[in-house]
Amino acid sequence: MSFDRFIAHRYLKAKRKQSFIGVISIITLVGITLGVGALNIALAIHNGMRGAFITSLVGETGNLYVVANSMVDYSWNSDEVASLGKTIATVPGVRAVSMMRQEPGVLVSRQKRLNYCKLFGIVPDSHAAAAPSLRKLEEGSLAALERPQDQRPGIVLGIDLARDLGVRMGDDLRVMVPRLSSPGLGMRPGQLRLKELKCEVVGIFKTGNSQFDAVDAYLQLEQLLLVLGTTEIQQIMVNFDDLAAMEAGKEALQLHPELLPSANVVDLRDLNQGLLSALALEKLATTAVISLFILVVALNMISALTMLVMEKHRDIGIMRAFGTPRGTIMRIFLRQGMTLSLWGTLMGSVIGVAVSVFADQTRLIKLDNNVYEVLNYLPFTVHAHEVLLVAVGSLMVSFLTSIFPARQAAAMDPVEALAYE
Repeated sequence: MSFDRFIAHRYLKAKRKQSFIGVISIITLVGITLGVGALNIALAIHNGMRGAFITSLVGETGNLYVVANSMVDYSWNSDEVASLGKTIATVPGVRAVSMMRQEPGVLVSRQKRLNYCKLFGIVPDSHAAAAPSLRKLEEGSLAALERPQDQRPGIVLGIDLARDLGVRMGDDLRVMVPRLSSPGLGMRPGQLRLKELKCEVVGIFKTGNSQFDAVDAYLQLEQLLLVLGTTEIQQIMVNFDDLAAMEAGKEALQLHPELLPSANVVDLRDLNQGLLSALALEKLATTAVISLFILVVALNMISALTMLVMEKHRDIGIMRAFGTPRGTIMRIFLRQGMTLSLWGTLMGSVIGVAVSVFADQTRLIKLDNNVYEVLNYLPFTVHAHEVLLVAVGSLMVSFLTSIFPARQAAAMDPVEALAYE
């Protein structure tokens, strides 16, 4: 054991002449422990909330949307759809593909309740494969959209939309799709017409996100195209093996030389950048506030070490008189500060990670599903690199705050230190 390490260890274990120096040291140790633990827990909560929100948007495996350019109200004919299908097929990691058409619609129930909806025309089998959240519905199934021609077309509703309309399985609905007719040759302006279809509720789904549950409704693609009098589609949903494959697939599709100029590749994160930015800003603010707490606690170390230097001035004078280098004296007090910081950071990291893992696995903190739509408990997600970053930051702050009292000790004149002894 080196000389400076031996002396620092003895000073940490020795009884103080002034007991409040030991109290301040204990407060510093506890403060660093609590600060590091709290910061790790706060970061785990932010990671869990952000992860749950992103999962609600892109799914657990990842969904991309290839959409027609909405700036020119474009849609694709069968040849263009075939070309897009070949392009998508070249991307690795693709699990399923679903062709869709989306239209704004109005639903009217028998009770004369009226609601706006996003009406999707889908191919039930391929869409169930591409949208994992719709494989198992609360009631009914997407497959029930495939009905004989002598029966009314089926429709599948989000649970909030069905509740607002006051409808259940088997109830009738009127589906109205507004269309703008072409203007006449006599400069007559186009007129708004309503395409109407009578449907039967054959399924009710719940994703846990009102962004979908309150407005989305699904028809068989052929039925919607028949009502609109067209054969063109506007969207293609692409499902991947996992999120990493989705990220790579998105970049590959965006840069693909054979992608149609009219096609845009997006996911729902692109449409919710404002909220994701707000979550990132909140995480940054929380980190800054708790880091300031750690800084304040670390500043206590200056007081503790400064008073320790004053208490040990006689020892310092003797060591300097025997030729102990200034660097060794400085390392003695740096070691004391870093020992407190190391133990506090280690215990804080262990406590923070342990609490986060336990709370997540046991779903300790329940949430009101009516308020937090995509969650019924508070998730905690620990990222190892963040735990390491917090630990390094805590040690760096403690090291910087230990330098001043250590330099004071090293600069002490042995003659002055022993003058009154």
